[in-house]
Amino acid sequence: MDWFNLHGIDLNHPPGYDDFIEPDGTEAPVQGTSVDGTGANSGFMSVDDNTDGAPTGQTLSSEESGSDGEVQSTPEGFAPRKPYLGMKFDTWEAAKVHYNRYAEHVGFSMKMSSSRNSVLDKQKDKYLFVCNKSGTNAEKEETEAVKMRNRAITIRTNCQAKMRVKRKGSIWEVTQFIEEHTHETIKKLGLKKYLRSHKKIPKEEKKFIDLLDSVNLAAGRIMDIMSELYGTGKAVPYDTKTISNYMASIDEKQNVKDIPELLNYFEELKKEDPNFFYKYKLDSEDRVENIFWVDGPTREVYKNYNDCISFDTTYMTNAYKMPCAPIIGINRYGQTIQLGCGFLRNEKISNFAWLFEQFLDAMDGLHPNIITDQDAAITTTIQEMFPNSCHRNCRWHIMQNAQGSPLGPFMAKHEELRREFNEIVDYSLTPVEFENRWGDMIERHGVSDNTDLAYLYEIRAKFVPAYFMDRFFPFLQTTARSEGFNAVLKRYVDPNASLLRFFKQYMKLQERIDITEDSHEFMVNACASEKTDEVARKHMRAMEAEFAAMKKQAADALKRKKKQKETVPPCAEHAETTENPSSSTVGAEHNMHVNKKARDPPLTVTKGRPEEKRKKSGLHLKPAKPTKCTICGSTLHNPKDCPSKIAMKEKTPIIQLFQ
Repeated sequence: MDWFNLHGIDLNHPPGYDDFIEPDGTEAPVQGTSVDGTGANSGFMSVDDNTDGAPTGQTLSSEESGSDGEVQSTPEGFAPRKPYLGMKFDTWEAAKVHYNRYAEHVGFSMKMSSSRNSVLDKQKDKYLFVCNKSGTNAEKEETEAVKMRNRAITIRTNCQAKMRVKRKGSIWEVTQFIEEHTHETIKKLGLKKYLRSHKKIPKEEKKFIDLLDSVNLAAGRIMDIMSELYGTGKAVPYDTKTISNYMASIDEKQNVKDIPELLNYFEELKKEDPNFFYKYKLDSEDRVENIFWVDGPTREVYKNYNDCISFDTTYMTNAYKMPCAPIIGINRYGQTIQLGCGFLRNEKISNFAWLFEQFLDAMDGLHPNIITDQDAAITTTIQEMFPNSCHRNCRWHIMQNAQGSPLGPFMAKHEELRREFNEIVDYSLTPVEFENRWGDMIERHGVSDNTDLAYLYEIRAKFVPAYFMDRFFPFLQTTARSEGFNAVLKRYVDPNASLLRFFKQYMKLQERIDITEDSHEFMVNACASEKTDEVARKHMRAMEAEFAAMKKQAADALKRKKKQKETVPPCAEHAETTENPSSSTVGAEHNMHVNKKARDPPLTVTKGRPEEKRKKSGLHLKPAKPTKCTICGSTLHNPKDCPSKIAMKEKTPIIQLFQ
């Protein structure tokens, strides 16, 4: 409950407890009855039998309260006083809150039925609060069956429970109160929060949920946190769906004026960061068609890391379904960094050209080396906008396309050709060497008429490493940096997020990248002195000696184990193991004496997956999977030619064929 204390919420004296007045004109110190664990009164005032005094510890609310989201709490161990004729309140809202608190304690939901204006001053002077099961359900007319949304309908029982308050001067007084219900009330504490008048989030907790929502926590995770704060999920006065609806209402408000608020936010950032850059393009209806931004520190960083960028678009990041186009780079620590981001109306050449034009404008015209996938629009735009840049295609995509084409099954049947192909692509150091080895391979295997291999040779300058030896592509042959960043980005944003929310989450991700870079820089500077280098070398030598000793010890142990297996009979070894006095088993009768000394079992360092189960690289053509015979399990033939099947046919008597 520390969070509630920090925000000034006293669960032992909630707001609204001093709003009604005793009959003698004095303010009531406590609007409730203190009860002990058995429900017996322990002081203050008496209650009626129907107000059994059971502790509630619940938060009560009213959808028609005077202030939006007003919520009152019934502290654990207190029961709200049952209304009575002549009970006075300062305001009608206080009367409504008190009746709602009483309704929650008894186990029913209330609503405001009617109100009346005074003839004298035209102001409200009478309110009627009733049980939500008052009245009867209207009879449905029999019509043709129409598929409709399944909605929960309250079954009304013509309940007469109600409370009427009337204004007398500046005081509101209870003039009618009926306690009896025509239906059963809810007694279980965990079910009362589903009643409509008690199913609302307190104002203070909304601020906390706003904070959790700003870091993109899902409604289920927020509910888990609130359950921890309340002690149990049953005590939380709302459910996950209520949180989800509230979060949706926040997003709906932000989407109303999304672009104006985003541009205003950009202008506020420019006051703090004068080098912050943003541009946007409007269509004929003044709707944003494209938008791009990059912050000032990133523009400075790009001057050092403009050797290579990775570019790829992704979807499912905003409510407008606009493709997101982040530009990704790599710093000197091998860390992925953001070099700007944009949104496009669609993936046409004109929109890509606009995006790259703004990127060059922000980066003072410095052209980078670029790696992308084989998208035709991106390729055409790069040729126009970056004529002097080196454009490289993602090797993984090219190999996957080749694997799915007829070349994949063809290579699977020619294992020697497949291995030579992968070796030539991986280990050729110059274009001349690659082309010579390729020609020899084609001639040796007689595949000069293979159109798929001819296509790969035609685009060789886009993916073969030998053609990029004079260019700096740090650790890059694929667009995995972009795809990995897109996956991380989607953990920060919601698919239906506004652009303003997306930008705020984007800047939080940028802050996380900056913090990681600072930690790398600190570690590099901390290890830069000669003394530190000498200490590091000393420890490395010690570790090498230790590893050598461990290897020797393991080898000796293995030899001894082999000798023991050769000399010791299996039965004797089993008996020696079971009678080992160093191993002890503690029974249930000794548990209470040893449980405080018990420790965790030793941790076992795993060696990872076996080599045959490890994920294979997608940069090579894969071998064929061995097909097994479904009859005998052999990989040397198929079921049609299985010797076992042929033998079975020969031994089958003719008479059994007719059976």
